[in-house]
Amino acid sequence: MEKAIIKERLMKFFKKHKNKSYTAFQCVSSIGLRKTEQADVQSVLNELMQEFVIEKIGKKYSLHSDVAESIEKDSPAEEIVKDKKTVIGSFDATSLARNMSFAYVIMDDGDDIMISSEDTLTAYHQDIVEVEIIKKRASKKLGIIKKIVERKTNKFVGVVDQIAKKDLFICDNLKIHTPFQVIRPDSNLAGQKVIIEIDNWGNRLMNQLPSGKIIEVLGQSGLPEVELMAVIRDFDLPLEFPEDVLKEAINVQDRITEEDISDRLDLRDLLTFTIDPISAKDYDDAISLEVLDNNRFKLYVHIADLAHYIRFNSPIFKEALNRGNSYYFPKKVIPMLPEVLSNKVCSLRPEEEKLTVSVITEFDSNAVIISQEIKESIICSDQRLSYEEVDLLFDNKEHEIDENIAHTLKIMRKLSRQLQAKRVQKGYLGFDLPEVEYIYDDEGYLVDLKRSRETESHQLIENFMLVANEYVAKTLTKQADTTIYRIHEEPDNDDLMKIKAILKFHKISFKIEDNNNKTWQNVLNSLPTIDYHRVFDRMVLRSMKKAKYSTARIAHFGLALSTYTHFTSPIRRLCDLVVHAQLKKYVFNKSVYETGKYTLSPPAIFEYAGIATKKEVVADDSERAMEQKTLLSFMKKKVGEIFTGIIITFTNSAMVIELDDMPVRGVVKYMNIESDFYELHDRLKVITGRRTGSVYKLADKVKVRLDMVSEDIYFNLIEETKKGKSKRNVKRGRRR
Repeated sequence: MEKAIIKERLMKFFKKHKNKSYTAFQCVSSIGLRKTEQADVQSVLNELMQEFVIEKIGKKYSLHSDVAESIEKDSPAEEIVKDKKTVIGSFDATSLARNMSFAYVIMDDGDDIMISSEDTLTAYHQDIVEVEIIKKRASKKLGIIKKIVERKTNKFVGVVDQIAKKDLFICDNLKIHTPFQVIRPDSNLAGQKVIIEIDNWGNRLMNQLPSGKIIEVLGQSGLPEVELMAVIRDFDLPLEFPEDVLKEAINVQDRITEEDISDRLDLRDLLTFTIDPISAKDYDDAISLEVLDNNRFKLYVHIADLAHYIRFNSPIFKEALNRGNSYYFPKKVIPMLPEVLSNKVCSLRPEEEKLTVSVITEFDSNAVIISQEIKESIICSDQRLSYEEVDLLFDNKEHEIDENIAHTLKIMRKLSRQLQAKRVQKGYLGFDLPEVEYIYDDEGYLVDLKRSRETESHQLIENFMLVANEYVAKTLTKQADTTIYRIHEEPDNDDLMKIKAILKFHKISFKIEDNNNKTWQNVLNSLPTIDYHRVFDRMVLRSMKKAKYSTARIAHFGLALSTYTHFTSPIRRLCDLVVHAQLKKYVFNKSVYETGKYTLSPPAIFEYAGIATKKEVVADDSERAMEQKTLLSFMKKKVGEIFTGIIITFTNSAMVIELDDMPVRGVVKYMNIESDFYELHDRLKVITGRRTGSVYKLADKVKVRLDMVSEDIYFNLIEETKKGKSKRNVKRGRRR
């Protein structure tokens, strides 16, 4: 019997018995087939599992709760739309890239529409499409793409591959879910990183791939400089500044006049210093501390006064608006502002007088705020410190920090610890999320990778910057028509319940409290080891909504702050630059030269917030893409080597391993585990062996051999005697 018929029968059967589960053999007899057809039924069941239509618990199959409503074609709750209408949205091909049979159209109101793969027309990821809604349910909509309204792009970056004497283009972005045909080039470009321009979008129903011509050859795929250029081109990042921007930047007056400082608070004699990464070139924040009578302290957070130099109607601001933020790659920074400003004129370099905006906060001996104010100021930094130098001091190791600064840092350390304790008490969520640190030799070649962990010096700067950012947000809330807030909405209760179920399987419990912040703190505090933090800190973060910029005054959940903004990094973030302009206008009563659409009106501020959020996503995605390319290139040299690691998650087809000695993640395909056939229990994030009952769960230690590096890192599991819970116990746990 044809698989399509078997699939239809199975779906009708599971829909009718959606609250029950059945073995493959029971499915065969229940849909009226013979034992000899069980292999075909098993094949269809496997396909439906890949599509997340059904799930398997032990040996039994049941309708998957997450997508059941979206695929039940004859459900009484389903409504066939008679007066069909079309809507406009953004095509999301993430699920197609994962070999699923459906995609989504993302709607602004969050009411996304599911699209079967055969109904996607010629849409590609992030294209704007017109969708006809054909069916509705209470929580789901099913549609057909009728028209491509606007292409995200017709230019793509990827590699030319020669298959069966045909040149195919494979996009670097895996969400571009099909290859493209290459109009025959003049020379053999197999293995070359190229840019292709599509002029024919093909026909998906007739299996005709899109085709186009190569418009630029970037170089041999895999070379670091080629891969970096590929990312820059793929994300359309601006490499060069326009001529008018550079001309304006060069003409910026870097000499401070008496008129400039006539109404500023003169803090040039105040002991001041910066603390930044050792590789940093732009220093936009500096700190000072005064010890007062009665065990009080006065903390100064000085931020480069960008609004003094950048007018709202200037080419520099317009280009900052275009870039949105700076972009950071290994050994390469694409700055938001021209380097003459970011690295020289506005950078708070040591022993140079600089114009700043200072938030001054007076604390009592218990770190309770007595008073705060914000002033235009002038400073002269005494020393430039790195986080590593400050940590040497804090660890009582040999250092080269000036004696007076070292004494001040020790007092600052006490204040920082008090502030940290208060934030935790309010519900601050402290995640252990190390970043990748790249180690290069003297000739500039990457030789090692390490985890860059947050140390006490990082926490000190963060705590002090939070004080300044929170105060500025409260000040502009009172004095400006509107402002840009940095917000982080509360997570959904469903996400908490999912994590609770997984932790319960691991025999980890936590207390649920009325205060949601306290509850999520309890989740993090319940984790017993560093390995569990490696797994669950990211899982908790992914379960939460992403922080963003908004003109709506919504609390920042992760920081446990009711009113918060970004003010302390105007050299590298658009939000901070706009906030500085608002301070100039509303607090210091200075002109910012508003013209046309470049103003501080509420509609303009709303637009800037949207741009800042959008560009932050571009920065995150591009930096993540380059990081992955760097890791792949580095690991290719280590094929055949053996590593230890832990299991950090499970996908439908593989376990994901994070190595112990390096911040590298790769996969072990279930089909390549030789000892048994392993089945995924998705809700508990655990796999069990069908024959042996062996269990692999999150945070388990494993030994692996690096087998292959292509578009991902592939390991083979070096198996040892694996004892675990029986399948029966796992099954019972899933049903609770």
